[in-house]
This record gives sequence, structure tokens and C-alpha cells, in this order.
Amino acid sequence: MDESEFDFEFDFFPEHSTATAETDEELLWEESREDQPRRRAPAASPPPHVVQRRRIAAGAAVLLLLLIILIVVLTSGGGSGGGAYRGYVNDVSPIASDSAQAGASLGSLTAKNASSKLDSAIQQTVDDIDRMQALTPPKDLTPTQAQALAALDLRLLGLQQLRSGTSPDVAVASLVASDRIWDSAVRTPANAVLQAKGLGGVFPASTFVAAPKLLAKSLATALGTTTTTGGTTTGAVLKLGDTGQDIVAWQNALNQWIQASGSSLTPLTADGNFGAGTQAATVALQNAAGLAPDGVVGPSTRQALQQQLQANKSGTNGASTAAALKLGDTGQDVVDWQTKLNQWLLKTAPTQTPLVTDGNFGQGTQTATQQLQTAAGLTPTGEVDAQTRQALATALAAGPNRG
Repeated sequence: MDESEFDFEFDFFPEHSTATAETDEELLWEESREDQPRRRAPAASPPPHVVQRRRIAAGAAVLLLLLIILIVVLTSGGGSGGGAYRGYVNDVSPIASDSAQAGASLGSLTAKNASSKLDSAIQQTVDDIDRMQALTPPKDLTPTQAQALAALDLRLLGLQQLRSGTSPDVAVASLVASDRIWDSAVRTPANAVLQAKGLGGVFPASTFVAAPKLLAKSLATALGTTTTTGGTTTGAVLKLGDTGQDIVAWQNALNQWIQASGSSLTPLTADGNFGAGTQAATVALQNAAGLAPDGVVGPSTRQALQQQLQANKSGTNGASTAAALKLGDTGQDVVDWQTKLNQWLLKTAPTQTPLVTDGNFGQGTQTATQQLQTAAGLTPTGEVDAQTRQALATALAAGPNRG
């Protein structure tokens, strides 16, 4: 067999030329290059003047932020609680103003409107006390709050004394003492605290009595009393079972007599009810004055009370032989003693903080009593006996202290 018979040509697949292969390879390479991520060209730096403007804008924004923070701090009173101090002062201001207005209203009292105006002033003062008690002062103004309440309490006492027929001199003394407490024990120390906080001296003043002597005189005319006795000789007849404000006035007047005379009777509760206790005290007064002891309050009995009070005042120079007072005692007798001590302190030590007339014979009242006893040459026991009461009455009657 010839070998040519077995010479086959395999033409199943076309042959690729070398040029075609090279071309395909180049195409594949180019596609792979296009698939790769392209690199960004570096951004050009902004011009210098643009950079400068940006810096200026950023600085201005920072300054504006600082200015806002400063305004917030200043308007809130600083970071040391200034807002609380200003808030407290703002709350006290209308109370101080209302109280001063109540005092100013006393100058327009007449015989016709005295009762209604006094009742209105009393109610206004009660409201002021309630509003003051509702306040919560900053911690270092807590003593100021206590003294402000003491001043308002004294004003209420003075107004009630006027309403009950007490001598205008006595009532005005209570009101003047309240002014001294507000000025020296409230406003002055409060302003010192505020100034220390950098808030300025802005605590409100509150004057209840502008001219004490003129007020006492005009009140005596309007109320039908005198400035040296403890009540009036005219008024409705009062008897067992009666009630009302006239009874309160009579009970307060009887209490003055009980205290001044050294009677063993228990002081009355001035509740406006003419009960057995009020009748018994009236009978005791009538017996002392040589009147028929019927327990009924008429013109003669009223006159007898005034005469008895005047006699006690003349015989003891205003001193009282009431029961002794000492540390720990409480009650109206202590309030009266504290009020009189404040009058003496006002004359002899005007810069000293007045006592809080709360009816509690505490350390402060004992210390002030010892001061009085020392000044009078008595043994400074701190207890209130007849000699100490006499010493205080003498000191108060002696006129202004000349040091």
C-alpha cells in the first residue's frame, strides 16, 4: 500500500495565523486596563486669599458662640446661683411694698373709717406673712428670711394692738421696732450677701412708720384714745355670752391690767368670746376699783381700767410685777418682753440685731436681758424679775441714750 493513502489532512478547525493571535492578545490586554479603576488627579490647593477668608469666618463663628455663652451666664446671674438670689429678691419686693403701703394707710385713719382700715391692714399683713413664709431663700439668706418674718409679725402685733384699743404709743413702738428690724437685720445683711455675689445691693426697703410721734398723735385722735392710757371709756356694754371684736379689745386690755397689777389671774385668751374667765377678770378689776362686782363692762368699768393702768404706771414707772421669765419659757409674756427689749436695744445698741419676737425665751433673749441687767447695775442672771422689769421701764423712760 502506498503511504499516500494514509496521508490525511485534518481541516476540522481553521488555523489561526500568528498575526490573529497577537491581535487577540492585544485586545484582551486593553480591556483589562480599562477595567482597572482610574486614579484621580490631585486637587489643586485653593488660593491663599480663599484660605484667609475661611479662617476669618471660622474665627467669627467661635467669637459669636462665646458671646452667646457670656450673655447666658450674665442674664442667669453667674455660675454661683445668682439666678436664685435675684429670684428671691424679686419675690420679696412686692411683699415689702405691700407692707409699706399698709403702714402708709394708717395716716388716713379717721373716727369713721378706723375699724375698716385697720381690719384691711391686718388682713394685708397676714397675707404678706403667708407669702413670705412660702418663699424658699438661698441658704445664706435664710437668716434674712427669719428676720423679715419677725418684722412682719411685729407689724401685725402693732396693728392688732391698735385694733384692740391699746395705747397708740405702745402700738407705734411695735411698728417702729419692725422698721428697725427690717433695716438693720434684713436689708443690710442681705445686701452684704448680694454684693459678695457680685449682684449689687438691691434688697428692697420697707418702712411702715415714717413719723412715729405724728402717727401716734393722729391715731389717738382717730381711735378716741390717749397716748398714755390703755383704752377708751366709751363703747358698747359687754357681758357674759357676748362675742366679737369689742370682746377681743376688752380681753387684751384686761391682760394689760393683769400683767401690770401682778394679779394671780391667768391671762385671758383674746378669742372674742366673753366667757367665765373674762367675767371673772372683770369682777376682779371691779373689786380692785371699788365698783359693784357684776361682771358687766360699762362706762364705769372701762374708766376704772384706765385709772388702774395709769396708777400702776405712775407707781412703778411702767414696770410690771408679773411672773418671772427665764430661759425656756414661752408665751405672750415673752413676746411682750422681747418687744420691750428691742425698744431698749434700738436706743442703746442700734447696730445690734434685734430679737425675733417669737415668744420663745431662748439664748438671744437671755443675752439681751443680761445686757440690760449689766447696764442697770444688776446681777446679770438673765432672768426677768421685778427689778429687771423696773430697770427696763426706767431705761425706756430715760430718753435717747447718750453713750
